[in-house]
Amino acid sequence: MKKPEHRWETRRHRAVADVSAVLDGPFAGDARAQRLLLEFENGRVGTATLGLAHQRVDAIALEDPDLVHAIACWLVARGVRELAVHDEHDRPIAVRPFALDELGESIADARRVITLAPSNAELVDALGAFDRVIACEDSSDTPAQVARCERLGPDLGPDLDRIAVLQPSLALSSLTVPGMERVVTGLRARGVPQLVSAPRSLADVLGDLERIGTALGVDPSIAIDSMQAEADALRAALPPVPARVYLEWWPRPMFTPGKLCFSNELIALAGGTNVFRDRDGASVEIDAADLRAADPDVCFVSWCGVAASKLDPASLGKRPGLEDLRAVREGRVFALDERWSGRPGPRMLEASRRMRAAMT
Repeated sequence: MKKPEHRWETRRHRAVADVSAVLDGPFAGDARAQRLLLEFENGRVGTATLGLAHQRVDAIALEDPDLVHAIACWLVARGVRELAVHDEHDRPIAVRPFALDELGESIADARRVITLAPSNAELVDALGAFDRVIACEDSSDTPAQVARCERLGPDLGPDLDRIAVLQPSLALSSLTVPGMERVVTGLRARGVPQLVSAPRSLADVLGDLERIGTALGVDPSIAIDSMQAEADALRAALPPVPARVYLEWWPRPMFTPGKLCFSNELIALAGGTNVFRDRDGASVEIDAADLRAADPDVCFVSWCGVAASKLDPASLGKRPGLEDLRAVREGRVFALDERWSGRPGPRMLEASRRMRAAMT
């Protein structure tokens, strides 16, 4: 399935990137900033210029009452939960923090469930309610019962029209990475009830278990207590000096977790510290010079969507500029299955155990 080109959609417009835009003012220093063209059904086109700390929209854009919701989704997917929306004259429109629950609906005792991220399928399974799941996105592989579920396409581009036809009582959507905002806004535009997750920490995952448990009408305490006990056991045996760790999400270009990613806690529980933990954002792009300057003790390649059997740790040292990286010279570059490290759900602490085993 081809990845959708639009950034989001509402009941009134579709947002597409303005590739010719030159950003200045409050957006000039924001590497994540984008200008979007908002294409309305009546042929009118508005604009929204979005940065992590400031968002500016024109009068046409403000005609859509769902605009602020869409901007909030865009922000959450990039690790931010505070609106700073202003009009074209820089007058405030919506300037406030917001909660994830504002992006979805309040549901109780949902019986027909669709999961739209592998971690969400695993959360429902941990709550003992996977028998309610009727469909899921393509990459879910746990629990075994996913084999009976209808597949809806990739997590960044599921078939939203098919989801609407299935009439779930609850869709579990996610905003853990940029691009997922088109799913959340698209479900809202089709009137599909959803609960939105976007965990950035272990506490957020435990909170998701609580929120999803409430929506399903099941007691989440056993699942929560189990994860908490795992984390406590890891904390009780931390090494005296943490190793400096580089965790790689993608090789070309190189992406790694930043300060707003749950991976920082996984690395800490393994007995390490993320060498890029001070970089803004949840997932940040770096280059070979950045990695040489960081000089990690140990590196893990954990490429998103790539099976463990296809991971190639040796490739890191073959890239220009990384041949003499200390971790490469010392043979301390390891593969880490992204099913553990890349899914903020009930199995994520396995990543900490595997990293610790490699570093010991």
